[in-house]
Amino acid sequence: MKKLFKEHDLAKLILAMLILVIVLTWIIPNGNFGTGAEFTKGSIQRIGLVHIFYGITYALQNFSIQVIFILFVGIFYGVVSKTDGYIKLVEKIAKYGKGKEIVFALVIAFITALLTSIITTSYVMLMFMPFLIHILRKMDFNKLSAFAVTIGAMLVGVLGATYGTEGAISLITYLGYGGSDVTITTELLVRFGILLLAFILYAFVLVNYLKKDAKKDKKEESKENDILTLGEVKNKKAKVWPIASILVIAFIFAILGFVDWTGNFKLEIFNDFHDWFMSLAIGDFKIFNAIAGENLEALGYDLATAFGTWYLFTYTVVIAIVTLFIGLFSNMKFDEFLSNVGKGFKSVIKPLALMTLAYTVFVFLYWSPIIPTIVNAFGTAFNPFIATIQAFIGSIFNTDLGYLGYSLSYFIGSFTGKEGNIIYLIYTTIYGLVMFITPISMFLIFGLSYLDIPYKKWLSYIWKFVVAMLVVLLLIFVLLAYL
Repeated sequence: MKKLFKEHDLAKLILAMLILVIVLTWIIPNGNFGTGAEFTKGSIQRIGLVHIFYGITYALQNFSIQVIFILFVGIFYGVVSKTDGYIKLVEKIAKYGKGKEIVFALVIAFITALLTSIITTSYVMLMFMPFLIHILRKMDFNKLSAFAVTIGAMLVGVLGATYGTEGAISLITYLGYGGSDVTITTELLVRFGILLLAFILYAFVLVNYLKKDAKKDKKEESKENDILTLGEVKNKKAKVWPIASILVIAFIFAILGFVDWTGNFKLEIFNDFHDWFMSLAIGDFKIFNAIAGENLEALGYDLATAFGTWYLFTYTVVIAIVTLFIGLFSNMKFDEFLSNVGKGFKSVIKPLALMTLAYTVFVFLYWSPIIPTIVNAFGTAFNPFIATIQAFIGSIFNTDLGYLGYSLSYFIGSFTGKEGNIIYLIYTTIYGLVMFITPISMFLIFGLSYLDIPYKKWLSYIWKFVVAMLVVLLLIFVLLAYL
């Protein structure tokens, strides 16, 4: 078994999860919860050979927006990383961080975790992770350290979701179907406290590793064929500010576009600005409305929406535009531009392939809903310990907290008042904690495969944090439930 997982262990574990779910669909009947958390047992819905291959296609179809986004992130860095301005920018920031690596790492990790916890679509944060990893690698951080400071910090933000993450927002919507009255502000102070506690524990693990094992692991690494190793500056007179300006603008658009200003902070300024901007016209011709993409009759809804309500593909358009801009104004020949686009494309193919397989697990659970049956077997009475186990099992097999909430909406949503608040807290935080270790965690897959880090190495790094955080969460759940 040890030899089996010696190489490509993450890919093999994802396949193992896929096979396990298929086997379970042959054993466990599907089920669903109705009004009042009444459980109805269904028939066994077996996943067969035809389902397997169609499931991958179905996963790509339903995961397509995220796929296109990640492809364009890869393309962006394939192009920008070949410009002298970008290389000089990375070197300048890395030089500034030299000598204060631990403080630098903690600041990056905290900002990453905080932003992930408040933006509505956490995938957007992936846009900036390669840039940060480039800097950290230039500062001689090893791959695991660079991953922990960036993608790992994103997982902390998912665990301590406050105002954001698409999973928590979807969960609230689906719980409402079952009668729940939870909102985005339910137990907000507690969730913010959990975010801080999680970061403190995570920071302790990170600092301990940086002080003890990072240099040892660094010696075992080779930068040969490392996609994140930047070249040398060819033009010493190249300006840094154009690339820096582009990254700052991209960051500002991410914050403006994916923080729910109206719903969370009651700010109407961006809605008002959007209405005014889109109404600017020459005669009856609305200039920017037409350029951005007006509401087509066949669609029936707007795609070019106000700040705070952006879609992931909206931001993909921004990435595509700035990538073209860089190619045009960096003296990059057209053939060279296409070559760099290809390299960027290639850099994210492996992560996307593995993420698609992980999403296929979700597809099979959608077609054959066995999770409600498993959850029902543990009982439906309120108990923080049982609820934690149920949330843990559901999260292990789900890449999407929103769908987990959908499949259990009438069960989880049947708890109201104090119990309902605690159940909501349990599912959001336990889901986030599980994403640190389940092989089908999307951000985990992206980061480990992008940096070519073995899953086993990450697990040996993070298991103490997961155990400690689970104990802390259980203590919080019990105190809220029984005091």
